[in-house]
Amino acid sequence: MAKSPQVKDDSTVEHNDDPDQLFVEASVAEVRAIEKRTRGDIETQKQELRSMVGEQYLELISAADAIVAMNKNAHAVLDKLDSMQTACDISTIKKRAEAVRSDQYEKGHNQKRQHLFALAALIKSLADVPEQIWHALENHRYLHAARLYAIAKRVHDTDMGFVDVQAAFPVVQRQWDAVSFFLPQIIQKSTAFLRIPDQTSESVAEILLSLMLLDGQVYLGTMEQLLEIRMAAINDMVSSKEHRLPYQLKEIIQLVQRTLVHVYEIYLQRPLLVNCVEQLQDNFMMGSSSSSSLPAITRVFAPSTNVHLLMRYLPENVQSYTPQLETGQPLLPGDIRQFAQAWIQNVEELLEGHLDTMLEQADTHQTLIQIRSRVWDLLETAESNHRRSGIVLETKGASWKETCEGLLERPYSLWDNMLRDPFNRHAKKLIDTRCQALAKQPHTLISKRIQAKEACPVALDTTTLPLPTSSSSDAIQTFIKSLSDASQGRHRLIKETQAAFDGALQAMRGDVEHHMTFSDKHSFQCKTDTASIKEYFESSCANAISEYTSGLRKLLDELHSWTDEKAANDMGIFIGRLANAIAISSKELPRALTLNRPSTLGTLELRSGIDKDPRVKKLQEELIATYHQAHDSWVSMVSSKFGHALQKGLSENQWNDQCAAALLWSNVGDDVHLPIQATNGVERAVYQVCQELRRVNSTMLNKTIMQTLKRKLTETMTTTFRAFKPELTEKGAIQLIFDMYFTNLVLQDGIVTEEMKQCIENTREHIDPINWATFEPHFLPSVERFCLKQTLILGILTRPNRETYERTRKTTATSNQQHNVVPLAPQAPRFTLLPIGHLSLRA
Repeated sequence: MAKSPQVKDDSTVEHNDDPDQLFVEASVAEVRAIEKRTRGDIETQKQELRSMVGEQYLELISAADAIVAMNKNAHAVLDKLDSMQTACDISTIKKRAEAVRSDQYEKGHNQKRQHLFALAALIKSLADVPEQIWHALENHRYLHAARLYAIAKRVHDTDMGFVDVQAAFPVVQRQWDAVSFFLPQIIQKSTAFLRIPDQTSESVAEILLSLMLLDGQVYLGTMEQLLEIRMAAINDMVSSKEHRLPYQLKEIIQLVQRTLVHVYEIYLQRPLLVNCVEQLQDNFMMGSSSSSSLPAITRVFAPSTNVHLLMRYLPENVQSYTPQLETGQPLLPGDIRQFAQAWIQNVEELLEGHLDTMLEQADTHQTLIQIRSRVWDLLETAESNHRRSGIVLETKGASWKETCEGLLERPYSLWDNMLRDPFNRHAKKLIDTRCQALAKQPHTLISKRIQAKEACPVALDTTTLPLPTSSSSDAIQTFIKSLSDASQGRHRLIKETQAAFDGALQAMRGDVEHHMTFSDKHSFQCKTDTASIKEYFESSCANAISEYTSGLRKLLDELHSWTDEKAANDMGIFIGRLANAIAISSKELPRALTLNRPSTLGTLELRSGIDKDPRVKKLQEELIATYHQAHDSWVSMVSSKFGHALQKGLSENQWNDQCAAALLWSNVGDDVHLPIQATNGVERAVYQVCQELRRVNSTMLNKTIMQTLKRKLTETMTTTFRAFKPELTEKGAIQLIFDMYFTNLVLQDGIVTEEMKQCIENTREHIDPINWATFEPHFLPSVERFCLKQTLILGILTRPNRETYERTRKTTATSNQQHNVVPLAPQAPRFTLLPIGHLSLRA
């Protein structure tokens, strides 16, 4: 009984590997225990396997790779050893040598080699073309680049026959795509290079031929394109803002000259383009020796490429390729001339519209003349020596004269037809610009100072001068200059304004005088143009000075609207004195109107002014007339104030027996008592006029203004005396007549007008005729003596004529009277009822 369980357990262990037996013999609990134990063992084995693989996996991979590499290398070594053994086998070598000698094998091998070399040549030619085209474009060999492209296209289009090249060698198509990229590049660069005039006619003809080869142009199209390209180049040059004017003109002249020469030589004189086309169709190399053993296609490539070793295997139609060009109808000489004449006319119209703007870069006549001289030198050199850019052309072509006569059918001068008028117009424009600036000075310079009221009364007085503080020559010269300016009435403001006027004229004249150095030059019609510019300058200066004078007059008219009459008159006097200073002392005014060479300016002038230019005289007269006009308002003001003062002085005095001036009457001889001085009111009115003259510096008032002032004062005086109707007695009438004679003597030097005579006659009616007959011989001498005494006080107004002065002086000398002493009134009696005497003035 004790052994049965043990047997059962052993059987269970024995049949653990058989699931069916296990399920038959074991219970459910035992199966579950076995399952649990088995799962635990599985997990343990998994963990151990993971640990082993993680540590040794990389080493296993490396070892496997090394084994594979060793296997390959071993097999390779074995193969090399076998091939070496086979190649070194003498019997095998002899057998192959015998097989090569057979004719049948030789023929097949040659054909195969021929096909192989043909394919190699095709690929080689296409492979080398891009680099060769690049070199040709870099060296401006556009015809060579066009030939390379044409050959590459011919090679690409060739059918090899024995093989489909496109399918067998895709690289050929890719290489052709790279070559075809150069077609627009060659055409574009060729067209752009045609803009450059600095090249020979042969070079231009080759470029045009390349356009015919690649772009399919005909003769007429090439000429039209050449003219259009050169016209576009000229248009770009005249519109450019990046280049300086001399460079622009040089390029334009060269473009015009070289274009006409190119057209004449390429199409008319010796049709270079036709010859080039014929040579290209006869010999693709154009100029290479026809006896050369190399085919044309081989000579196109550079020798350094060794292309000649393979090119001989290309098909014959490729090696002997010559293009067939569509040239169109031949150009007739009449058509060529018509195109050239129309083109030159378009150039003239283009420059006519742009040269004036271009020449604005020359802002002075000196700059303009320098540019013009360089243009003349370029034209003379180009037309005589057939040069360009300072380098003589390598091949002597047609001269400019021959080109013009053959192409334009007439002599043609670029200066006369394109450049002369714009240069002359710009010279006149420069003159107009500066003359306008001069004419506007009254509005731009003087008007501002007038509005600021800089011409104050102190500025009108130039008689006060500071003496030199040292004995140095500079200080003395400065004082002499100040004294000279003061004598001419040129204070600081007038000097500055006149300096601006003279400076503008001097700058214009000095600039225009550069034209005078070419007055004897006969080429380029220089003498005629110089004379025209000289005449225009003188006329423009005269007009500008006349407008300057008109501007001063407009300023005078504007002063009438000022409410401050005194300030307006001061400004008017300033304007007038400025005009007078310019007319009298300006040295630039006559020089500008008599323009000469700088070395032939006149140094001697006749004082009488007989040789003075009529235009100078006219302008000086206009300026002096402005000077006189500037004082009209001031004269009217002085006359008006004089009239009011005279009216006031007459009204404040009594003109009867109580006349205060009668107290100063003196015995003039024969016990005749007459007035010896004018009344204070009348003398004060005259003295106010003298004060105003002193204020405005009477030394600067010329004879005409003084005569006008005196005439106006006389009219005012006559009107005032005529309108004055006091109650007169004989004493008052005598004193009033004395005042009338005195004022008339001061203002009219004793010349009595009819109106004044009438006033005196009306006043004399109040005097007894018998008494007047006694008074009359002593009356006028007494007035003259008093006037002579007032000379120092009244100044410029008391200038008696020589006869009156001498007569009065002698009378005063014989009577022991001092002419500059004014008598006082005799002492009046204070007490008439007391016996107290008094001393008279005579005692």
